[in-house]
Amino acid sequence: MSGGRAAVHRQLIELARRKALSAGAAEEGLRLAAVLPDGPAWRRFLERVCAYGGTLACAAGIIFLVAFNWQEWPPIAKFALLQALLAASAAVAWRLGTARPAGRVALLFAMILCGALLAYLGQHYQTGADSYQLFLAWGLLILPWVAVSRSAAAWALLLVLANLAAQLYVGRFSPILLAALDGGWPHPWLFWLDLAAAAAAEALGGRLADGGRMRFLPRLAGVLVLAIVVSALVGAILDDARAGGILAWANRAVMALALAGGFLFYQWRRDLPMLTLCCLAAIAVATAGLARLLAQGDQGELALLVVGGFLIAASAGAAVWLRRLQARWAEEA
Repeated sequence: MSGGRAAVHRQLIELARRKALSAGAAEEGLRLAAVLPDGPAWRRFLERVCAYGGTLACAAGIIFLVAFNWQEWPPIAKFALLQALLAASAAVAWRLGTARPAGRVALLFAMILCGALLAYLGQHYQTGADSYQLFLAWGLLILPWVAVSRSAAAWALLLVLANLAAQLYVGRFSPILLAALDGGWPHPWLFWLDLAAAAAAEALGGRLADGGRMRFLPRLAGVLVLAIVVSALVGAILDDARAGGILAWANRAVMALALAGGFLFYQWRRDLPMLTLCCLAAIAVATAGLARLLAQGDQGELALLVVGGFLIAASAGAAVWLRRLQARWAEEA
C-alpha cells in the first residue's frame, strides 16, 4: 500500500471509529480510494498465490522424483532431467521477460532447480564439500538471476539460503533459523547478516523487487532479526550456564539496543505490524526477566500468578499504545 492510500485508510478508519462516518460510508470511501481490494485485485492475488505455490510444488515433485528413482535411473537420466528442466525454465523466463509475473515465476523455478542440480552433483560424485558450501554456491550462482528478476520471492529465497549457509558454517542447524547455537545462543553472525539484510531492504525498497510497497522483504528480514534477538536475550536471562564471556554479553547488549532502535525506527517508518512484533519481543524478554527474578525467591504459585498478570497488563498496555499511535498518525495525515 502506497503512502497516500495508507494515509487515506488511516483517516477513514479513524473517522469511522469516532462515529463521524458510518461503517458503510467508510467502506465505500475505502473502495473508491482503491484501498480495499476489488474483484480484479483478488483475482491477481489468487493467481500469484497459485503460481508461486505451484512452482514450489512442481520443484519439490521433481526433486522427490529423482530421489525416489535414485537406484532405478542411470546417472545420465537424472542429470539430463534436471538440466533440461533448468534450461527450459530459464528459456521461458527469458522469453516472457521478468516484467511479467509469469517470467518471474519461471525464473524462480530455475533458481530452485539450480540448487537441486548442485545437490545431485555433490551427492553423485561425492565431492567432499561441506554442507554450507552447497547453499553458499547456490546463492552465489542465482544472485544475478535474483537481481534481474526483481522478485520479492527470489530475494526471500536468497535470504533463506544465506541464513542456512551461515548456520551450517558455524556447525549448528535449525529449520526455523533460530537454534544455530554457539555455546547455547544464536550465533552473532546470523544477527549481523539479517540486520544487514533488513537495512538493505529498507534503504533500497522497491529497487530490489517490484511491489516493494508491500514491504515484504523488509518485514521478513526484520522478523528474522527479532526472532534472533528474542532467542538470545531470553536464553541469556534464563540460563547462566551458557552465559559466555564478555564478547557474548557485548553482542547481547547490541541486540538489546537493536530492539530499542526497532521501536524508534518503525515509529518513524509508521509500520504498525512491525511495531506490534517489537512489542511482542519486548514483552517476551521482560517476561523472561520477571520469571527469573521470581524463581530466585521460590514463590511457587504466586510467581505464576504474577507472571500471568504481567502478561495481561503488558499486552493490554501495548494494545492501547498502538491504538493511540495509529489514531495520532491518522490525525497527522
